[in-house]
Amino acid sequence: MVGQGIGNGDGNGDGRVRVEPYVTTLGRLKVSAAPGGSAGRRGETTLPDRALVDIDGAQCVVSPRFWKSVFARYRFGASTFRYFRPEEVFQRICDVSRDDRLRVMVEHPAKGPPVALAVSHPDQPLLTIGDLRGLVRSHGAENPFYRDGVVSCTFTPRSGTQALAIGGDDFANRFTLDVPVDGFGSPRIHVALLRLICVNGVVGYHRAFASDVPASRNPLHTLTRAIECFDHADGYAALRERFQAAQASWASVREAHLLHRHLVKTKLIDPQRKTAVIESFDQLTGRIQEFYGITNIDTLPPRRQRLLPVKCRVYDLLNLASEVATHAAEARDARPLQSWIGSTLAEEFDLEGTADHATEFADLFLDAPAGPSAQA
Repeated sequence: MVGQGIGNGDGNGDGRVRVEPYVTTLGRLKVSAAPGGSAGRRGETTLPDRALVDIDGAQCVVSPRFWKSVFARYRFGASTFRYFRPEEVFQRICDVSRDDRLRVMVEHPAKGPPVALAVSHPDQPLLTIGDLRGLVRSHGAENPFYRDGVVSCTFTPRSGTQALAIGGDDFANRFTLDVPVDGFGSPRIHVALLRLICVNGVVGYHRAFASDVPASRNPLHTLTRAIECFDHADGYAALRERFQAAQASWASVREAHLLHRHLVKTKLIDPQRKTAVIESFDQLTGRIQEFYGITNIDTLPPRRQRLLPVKCRVYDLLNLASEVATHAAEARDARPLQSWIGSTLAEEFDLEGTADHATEFADLFLDAPAGPSAQA
């Protein structure tokens, strides 16, 4: 998985992205529709990604984190856009809080227009990309990358790189740290496992496997202490137990179909590999539609989808998803796959315990990756 390079965040970075603060007032922000589109149409509840925001004369594309931070600060939700366009909403808020001071973090990518990230109070402590570069170097982080206002990197826990045997595979303990650099949200640690035989990273992106780093007046010190001290024996044990259960559970049509939807939506580093990914999925699951003689899986009732097995185990689906997320997916598209893995592991499998014993599993489902790879 490849992400954007990490610049210093102060305008002088040597990486491929910069994130800079702009302090202004709410009354000086202007939201408008992007050319050729509408900044949210009436009757839609999705975030209006076609909007633009003018920050003291600089026009920026609006990110989802911008909207989420505005929702949190002014206490309204995305459903408001079913009835009002974004420019109308902003105008109403400005009528009441025109002089409200804001810090807007703006991303300057290597290509394309600047992107408005989150808004926050100017006095709120902020971690910069430069701060995190220092942490990465001093604590031996693996695969640091940036996307959408958040820096992610992987560390070895305090107990070290001890290998865990799960069925016929060996795993090593890791944890992934997500740190917002746009002032919205708190850093969060996710328990992770690294499958050693194929260097696939599996991250528990679910509340069951996550820990928040508490806010403080000195966030860099708090984050440093969290990295140096983190070791979650219960979390690793829980993740290991779920993997053992996955090895002894046939995957259901519903579980396989959910993964298929994610794979179809995932953008790959090499788009030409998409056909190979879908073909690997079909071979793994036994070509569900042909096997059951149906033209559309969605025509099956949800209960029926939960009861019908495919020709692989849940563990195979998890390994395919982690392989695509680790070696083939674009950075921003790998996170939904890892989130699917975390959600699947956190819940009881549809056909849990239906396989008699764990068998040998494939090392890799895809051909060798076309580009650079790194663990998730």
